[in-house]
Amino acid sequence: MSKSSKRSLAAASGRRRVGRSGAPAAQRGQARLALASTASAEIGLWEGEVLAVADGADGVTVRATLASGASIEARCPAHVDASWLRAACALAPVPAAFVVARPSGRPLLWGIFPGAAHADARGDLVIRGRAVTVDAESLALTSRAAHLRLEAEGDVALKGRDVTSHARRVNRIRGGSIRLN
Repeated sequence: MSKSSKRSLAAASGRRRVGRSGAPAAQRGQARLALASTASAEIGLWEGEVLAVADGADGVTVRATLASGASIEARCPAHVDASWLRAACALAPVPAAFVVARPSGRPLLWGIFPGAAHADARGDLVIRGRAVTVDAESLALTSRAAHLRLEAEGDVALKGRDVTSHARRVNRIRGGSIRLN
């Protein structure tokens, strides 16, 4: 039976449409309006700015000011790089969105929206437990047995168990044994 057939059948029988909550559609709509207009800390998505980042017993937390002027302390999720966020906050407050977790009622950082003022923010990255250092002047990649450093002037330093290299200018190779071509 199609949706329109069900609607017309319900209208003919005088029944009101009800949703999953068991409330008629009109009542659900009024409830949504009431929830949207409430300033309760239990629901909603709030705009604000992250001002500072701190490491705590519960993990990384951020200190922020909401658009309403209220100050909050919120948990920072793992996918937001705390090192970069610290550097960005040192330059300017970072626009962000916050939600409240249920049932704990704790504020959570939901997302960040960096602007032009944060373009120069640099921080150390940790990707899947591996440390990656990114700097405006150089790039360093390090693992347990290999190291790669790239300098702004074009210098490259590479250390590893087995190395294959190619250079436009001088290619200095140091190692226990060297095999060319």
